[in-house]
Amino acid sequence: MPDGNILHRPAVSPPPTPEHAPKHVSKPHWELHVSRRERILREHPSVRELYGVDPRTQFYAYACILCQMTLAYLSRDSYVVAIVCGICFGPYVNAGVLCFMHEATHMLVFRNPVYNRLLSIATNVAMIVPISEIFRQHHSKHHRNLGNDEFDVDVPTDYEISLVGNSPLRKALWLMFNMIILPTRSMMRLPVIVDRFLVLNWVACISFGLSSFLYSRSTFLFFVLSLLNSQGLHPANTRQVQRHIYNGDKNMRTTDDRPTTYSYYGIGNWVTLNVGYHVEHHDFNRIPWTRLPELRRIAGDKWYPDETAYHGRGIPELLNFVMNPNISLADFAQ
Repeated sequence: MPDGNILHRPAVSPPPTPEHAPKHVSKPHWELHVSRRERILREHPSVRELYGVDPRTQFYAYACILCQMTLAYLSRDSYVVAIVCGICFGPYVNAGVLCFMHEATHMLVFRNPVYNRLLSIATNVAMIVPISEIFRQHHSKHHRNLGNDEFDVDVPTDYEISLVGNSPLRKALWLMFNMIILPTRSMMRLPVIVDRFLVLNWVACISFGLSSFLYSRSTFLFFVLSLLNSQGLHPANTRQVQRHIYNGDKNMRTTDDRPTTYSYYGIGNWVTLNVGYHVEHHDFNRIPWTRLPELRRIAGDKWYPDETAYHGRGIPELLNFVMNPNISLADFAQ
């Protein structure tokens, strides 16, 4: 399980950004979350009691697998059914898979790290693309180097920022193929450690993907559409826009005392493991999703005010990101 003390390592300074490219903000955002955690714990020591794991989360993973396999089976004889399921239902299930893999990456499901990794790999099979183990290796860097364009794989590259700019069309295309761009950026930016779990992850997902292709082309199409839309230009991916990019409102701009992460407290959290409690998660990544609302209740509006959180969820947030000229990919690092 990730240890909060890890976050006390010195920040790594990013390399100089070329003069012609948009510049990332270089202040160590993760240090702000460390400071917030320490201050909240001084004010509310009982928050430590929320640390731990929640084995009930495993049933969420089983439900995701069952739902996706059922949809895949229903798509076996019809491209029309495959397209409908791959657009209307599958992306939400795959978003759930990603949310579970995130919880397992933080070792918040089982006390035994091996069990977390194995169930994450098994759940990842429903996406047919092996990302579980690479995500596990690189996500800790995101927490320890938040906003750092060398080690935080969520931060777009300077080339991406320059290429996409503020163009609505290019922002839409970037978001549409983000499920391909993000893993590629992750592997290009940081090394990948090969071990038996990584090999198992790749063998399991690729074998299942190949089997689905041989079994039914329409089933395979369903899996591909579900994959691309789960992290693409689709309401299922609103969570990505909400967590690390401001909405164009100057009141939500990051300041020296405000995190670069954002929260959302609406009903979307009911089916995404409270992923909307994102400022809370970055402050306390040792608290499982089931206890994040309690963290917010204990800490109160002083630390997690509604006015700095997203209030909507779905297509309007995606359209705002695409169409708003005040938002660019550089804002992922703001």
